[in-house]
Amino acid sequence: MGCYRESSQCSGTESIWKTINKTSADQLSVEKVDLQLEENRRNHRTDEYELDKLIVRRGQNFQIQIELDRPYRPGSDTVEIYLMYGPKPRVSKGTLIKLSQNKGDVTNSKYWSMKLDTGEKEGVLLVTIMVGVGTMVGEFKLAVDCTTDGQLTRFQVMDPVVVLFNPWCPEDQVYMADETEREEYVLNDTGRIYVGSINNVMGRPWIFGQFDDTMLLAALYLLDSGDWLSDQNKGDVVEVARAFTALANSCDDDNGILCGNWSGDYSGGAPPTSWTSSVDVVETYWKNRPRHVKFGQCWVFAGVLTSLYRTLGIPARSVTNFCSGHDHDDSNTIDIHFDHNGNSLSDYDDSTWNFHVWAEAWFARRDLRNSKYDGWQALDATPQEESSGRMQCGPAPLAAVKAGETNLGYDVGFVFSEVNGDIVYWIVEEDGDMRIARVDTCGVGKLVATKAVGSSEMVDIKNLYKAEEGSELERKAVGAAACQGARSAYLEEYYAKNTLNEDMKFSLKLGEVKLGESVVIQLQAQNTCSDIRTVKVTMTAISCTYMGRVLGELKRMQHTLFAPERESCTCAMYLSPEDYVGKMSPDGAVKVSVRAVVEGTDQVYTVSEQFDFKKPTILLTPSSRQVKMGQSIKLKIQVENPLKVPLRNGRIRLEVARNMKPVNVNCGVVKPKHKLSATVTVQARRPGLRQFVATFNSQELMDIQGECTVTVYD
Repeated sequence: MGCYRESSQCSGTESIWKTINKTSADQLSVEKVDLQLEENRRNHRTDEYELDKLIVRRGQNFQIQIELDRPYRPGSDTVEIYLMYGPKPRVSKGTLIKLSQNKGDVTNSKYWSMKLDTGEKEGVLLVTIMVGVGTMVGEFKLAVDCTTDGQLTRFQVMDPVVVLFNPWCPEDQVYMADETEREEYVLNDTGRIYVGSINNVMGRPWIFGQFDDTMLLAALYLLDSGDWLSDQNKGDVVEVARAFTALANSCDDDNGILCGNWSGDYSGGAPPTSWTSSVDVVETYWKNRPRHVKFGQCWVFAGVLTSLYRTLGIPARSVTNFCSGHDHDDSNTIDIHFDHNGNSLSDYDDSTWNFHVWAEAWFARRDLRNSKYDGWQALDATPQEESSGRMQCGPAPLAAVKAGETNLGYDVGFVFSEVNGDIVYWIVEEDGDMRIARVDTCGVGKLVATKAVGSSEMVDIKNLYKAEEGSELERKAVGAAACQGARSAYLEEYYAKNTLNEDMKFSLKLGEVKLGESVVIQLQAQNTCSDIRTVKVTMTAISCTYMGRVLGELKRMQHTLFAPERESCTCAMYLSPEDYVGKMSPDGAVKVSVRAVVEGTDQVYTVSEQFDFKKPTILLTPSSRQVKMGQSIKLKIQVENPLKVPLRNGRIRLEVARNMKPVNVNCGVVKPKHKLSATVTVQARRPGLRQFVATFNSQELMDIQGECTVTVYD
């Protein structure tokens, strides 16, 4: 370890030390401090971090060895250790830790303490230091004071000690009891983030890379960025987790990491679909800080946020909500509006996204003084709506979201509307008054997906966010949330009755949606009354982003249905490849809107559903499934163009966690219905099971992915 020695007359609280020489040969001073990196990092489960520093977890002790210039004499010599946090450390603020020899119990994780032992070798001290479980995370400077006959020398270690949260310590806020879950949510540096649509769920391979040296450096830098966190709050995971939802985006002039872009024009930056690794994003940021990285969308924000949490020792995972509501006006419902003639009033509308990805972090909510709120918390770095004047969201306890406790704060209401808000269709009268035309009680939160523990399988965790759809508990939570929202005056009567007078039941069905092929969209109408019903139907297919932003109309059809008493009937719209190829953004989706007016009644059925096309996958084949460290391996990359048009400006990107920098291959033009093949040679640099991730992007088609694993042995 690099370090230097200072002699000083200061008391330990001054920021500037005055150097003096030893006044006598008998005065005790430090020659060297050995931080015992290998042993301490192994004991604290931080040996995977690439940064070559002492990285420890709070609530656990570590050992250092101090070499003196003469033997230690307990009767006349005093040794004290100082740990200093921030630019102006103060005892009163908890940022200056003074440890006296053998004061306190180094097995008690609640407080900082120190135990000093003389070693077998003369002039060597073995020191055990307990890191208080409530201390702030980040970098501490370490200094050793030796006093003999009132004369003080000070030795300051040049490299800081990095303190992290500790999910292995029962007293820590982030304690997670299950070892397999700790392996997944703290130590696993690869995973999956789910995207697509409810009819076409796709798992994106993602490299979290929390042990990368740049990832830890960036996390420590963000901790000290701007006025987000006082030093004292840096020990409170609630404050740290919330601040990082803002620091991961670039919206608040806070040196944040990532700039969002949903326009489809990514000139001046990278398309969001090109990222497959948090490391690549953060390394780009670190090189150009404080300038932000261009560009990201929700899965990139969530991936980066998950990585930052794991880097700091907070158990975390990325989760995807399919059919995700976006409430703009704090009504706790998703509101869609039409005028009295049936024309859309989209400027008033909330939206429903094909999917939306955020992060969850695991910790206790001691601030809420109720243990029922402990556990998984929803946190979102994607800039959507301001919270307390900043683009931040969470931590929303999942238990509060499930119960509809939207008045708890921490954006519980916003998260609730994403996963369980009713979609309310409103008719706006000429005088501006509104009435409810229809309520879709299960239109959002149809699947909440995350990677399973210990495998690459997907697991649905929507039961953590809401009770069974349609159950008494679920409807009670929805009603409570809606009646606490901005439209409670309109909604209280509906939720008291919980029904509307409707005798026609409708359902929208989609066939298989494979890119380059035709799509069948079918509406089924069921007459539940004893009279014949006539229904006027308009079906519209619209090109849109995955967030639902309209790009252009693809096709519109009108039908008249005659429904005999207590019977059903259907109508359909067909989308051929000619209807959509070349008319959509490369990463876009299709929104199908249906409006059905039941003649002779007040019933109006309106629904909008989005889908995206099932895309081909990259076939990624290694020359060998096992390779010795230091040797080269060839990876064959194959991808097929499913369209009848050429793919221009094709690009392949290959990445692997903690093994190499990304490799980019320019492919030029890929002919219609043609298969592209390329081979990349890389060197195996780190042992273990390594996941390779490849992506293909072009002007016409984006986000084609593939993966494979290779075992690298010593």
